[in-house]
Amino acid sequence: MAVIISGLQTGNTRWLARHLQNTVDNETIELAEVTGTVATDIDGALAEMDALCAGTMAKEGVYAAFINPPQPLTREQFMRAIALIEERLGLTGQPRVVLFHVKNGRHHCHVVWSRIDIERMKAIHLSHDRQKLRKCAQLLAAEFGLPLPNGLKNDRGAERYADPELAKRPTRAEKAQAKNSGITLDERRAAITEAWGTADSADSFRNGLEELGFLLAKGDRRAFVVVDLAGDVHALVRQIEGAKTKDVAKKLEGLNLSLLPSVERAKLLMLQRAAAAQDIARERLKKDAAAEAGRNSLFAAQKARKLQLDLQWQTMKIRHMHERTVLLAHFMAERQRLLARRKWQAVGLALYLKKIAFLRELLRYQEVRQTKYRRSIEALHQQLDDSMKKRHDNEVAEVQRRYDALRRLDKLEIKSLSQAQINVHMRTTWLGHDGGDHDGEMALGVKVARSRAHLDKEFDQYDHIRRSRANRSSTATQARYHRTHAHIRQNGIDITDDPASKWLPLQRRQVQAMVSAKIVEEFRANGADLTRRSWHRSQGSRGPHPTPPRV
Repeated sequence: MAVIISGLQTGNTRWLARHLQNTVDNETIELAEVTGTVATDIDGALAEMDALCAGTMAKEGVYAAFINPPQPLTREQFMRAIALIEERLGLTGQPRVVLFHVKNGRHHCHVVWSRIDIERMKAIHLSHDRQKLRKCAQLLAAEFGLPLPNGLKNDRGAERYADPELAKRPTRAEKAQAKNSGITLDERRAAITEAWGTADSADSFRNGLEELGFLLAKGDRRAFVVVDLAGDVHALVRQIEGAKTKDVAKKLEGLNLSLLPSVERAKLLMLQRAAAAQDIARERLKKDAAAEAGRNSLFAAQKARKLQLDLQWQTMKIRHMHERTVLLAHFMAERQRLLARRKWQAVGLALYLKKIAFLRELLRYQEVRQTKYRRSIEALHQQLDDSMKKRHDNEVAEVQRRYDALRRLDKLEIKSLSQAQINVHMRTTWLGHDGGDHDGEMALGVKVARSRAHLDKEFDQYDHIRRSRANRSSTATQARYHRTHAHIRQNGIDITDDPASKWLPLQRRQVQAMVSAKIVEEFRANGADLTRRSWHRSQGSRGPHPTPPRV
């Protein structure tokens, strides 16, 4: 593994500031350097860079680089890498922010530069930055004695895009989807591949996906897509190992496309199911001691961080009060001196000298000068007061800006922690380890697919299909289905005749049994009553309920 250097241009400085300071995703955060800006904190420095960008036609005013070495480097080595990147990209001398993170034991560095050249008030053009960063990684690996992977050893040019291994690597969007859903790309592909291998028809494949927690839908640009519980859309062909587009089209050619939901409809259905599962997960998290300890630890860290800002606020307020007191004392001393001068002119020797004509004119001239001087002194005092008030207001606005940034960061950290805790329960339920709504089908699919990958020659596909079908018709499987049906009834989950329903295989079996027993009308009445009660519960206390949808 070699030094990985990546970068991007962005204009969303608020998101970048929150991302760099998120203590939930990072074990430690160290602000090493802020240069070229008046502000000394991350939010203030990025806000200044954003203000510089506002004076130009550029939309992306900063460039953020990420330096991830295979082993911890010294600060001198990191600074050498930063200097090399600056030289290659033409960002030398630009305002920058340097941070060091430790995430899951991995030491890495983040650098943010301003792209705006202040002298010309134009953005520095960054062309072919990926290739330049690639060259920097090669030079740094040679300088620091780090190994290089095959992709960096040989510059294959356009040939590297023909590498079949490249197509299997997750994209940045797929990594974000895995973070949102809590399910990795390999696990999702293994499960869908297993459902594809065990299905003998298009309908059985669709039912298998529904049992595993996926939904087959009609794509906007592709014929078939898969939607997961997180509402993310995935191309079906990319999720099946070894399958091609023509193979998928041939196997699913008998599928009635009118029965498949659209992408928007499928996302809505899956998000509704995910919301129900997340509500259950939140109720469990309230009773989880470990989750409560994690939340308390985060709240304590946020409280300590806010306390530091509160101390700065109090120190600033005390300093402002002291400065106003000193300035007021200076004003009062000046006024007392002027009043004493006027009193001396009104009585005593000044009053006697006014009787002499020449001296009277001289004293009158002196009074006019003193009046002008007094007015100029009052104007000066007013300027000093306005100047100090403006400076105090600017300092208050600066601290208030830090409070606002801190509130945004706290909100992001709470959301990240809550999502991470919920994903653990969602993943447990999805994999079926706790007898959740999928009853372990996902875990079985992942296990079988991985076994087939490791023991390809010993894996008997037909024997596995035979045993899988026999297991589905067993008494234990039927009992699991009944437990699942009771679970969705107790939690108020709607059972409809929509083909996109995840519970369609169970419903079809029940309908067939009821048809044979001639109690179809009773089933429809019970289903309509269940849907109506669940729909009314979802409406809450929003006033009179309209007529619920017909089942």
